[in-house]
Amino acid sequence: MPPIINVSKLNKSFSKYSILDNISIQIEPGTVYGLVGLNGAGKTTLLRLLTGLLKPDNGTVSVLNCNPWEHKREYYQKIGVVLENDGFWGNLSVKDNLAIYASAKGLNSSEVEKYIDEYWKNSEIHSNTRKVKTLSRGQRMQCGLCRAFMGWPEVYFLDEPALALDMTAYEHMCSIIRHAQKRGAAMIISSHQLDTIDKLCDRVGILQDKRIQELEKEKPDSVSGWQIVTENLEQYGKIIKDAGGEEIVYDNGYYFKIDTPKTIPLIIKNLVAVDCKIYEVKRLQDGFSNTIRNYYNSKKEGFNDRY
Repeated sequence: MPPIINVSKLNKSFSKYSILDNISIQIEPGTVYGLVGLNGAGKTTLLRLLTGLLKPDNGTVSVLNCNPWEHKREYYQKIGVVLENDGFWGNLSVKDNLAIYASAKGLNSSEVEKYIDEYWKNSEIHSNTRKVKTLSRGQRMQCGLCRAFMGWPEVYFLDEPALALDMTAYEHMCSIIRHAQKRGAAMIISSHQLDTIDKLCDRVGILQDKRIQELEKEKPDSVSGWQIVTENLEQYGKIIKDAGGEEIVYDNGYYFKIDTPKTIPLIIKNLVAVDCKIYEVKRLQDGFSNTIRNYYNSKKEGFNDRY
């Protein structure tokens, strides 16, 4: 299938500061694309260019054969967006806010009610009559997601869509995203939460030094990747290393590789012997998160605390 999101040789600067340099991405229907990078790398800037909130300096941006900067109504009716500013009217209820956006998208009230009853029935916002300004951050995010998927657009741009969601709301978000993907939608998800990237994305690009490098998903091999969630103490890392752990990285727990899972009981035994509090032990499946961590580690960039 031909791509429906097509970015070619895109450049963007603010005053004398170059943010994006020669960015190119092509995303086909039914593809969820993960966008990762440290704070300030330009992820939100790229999403603003794709939604027509910013104008490119050079290069081309085409989404659904439209130029976002032309600000055509039909373009905005075909996309779903979650950005850092949710754009809701605080003195209006959730229902009233959604009604306004539904009208702008050309949806009638019966379509909206059917959508909310079918896909948001068990959510906190289904029958919520409170003013939006009284809702929690997580509830407002659910409102933003509900609006984004209303009418099932063909393309989505989601900036940190899992932010502040509790476990139930997070799983609901994942199910909605998968449903949209099955309908053939293309999607870009920008997130610091690597579990979200691993769980939902088919392709991942890392934005660094003004450019995007697309990553390959890890394949299973004879070396097992593991995570042990505990505090960061030098002696804990040494215990893992002495037992055969390799490529050890600490990020809210120790990530490492070993030649055989049979080593894990020995590592746990030795950690417990020094009063180490172990909160979780799990084997890592093939995905993107380890590739991203290893990439940053190899570049010696360090990690943002949300990685």
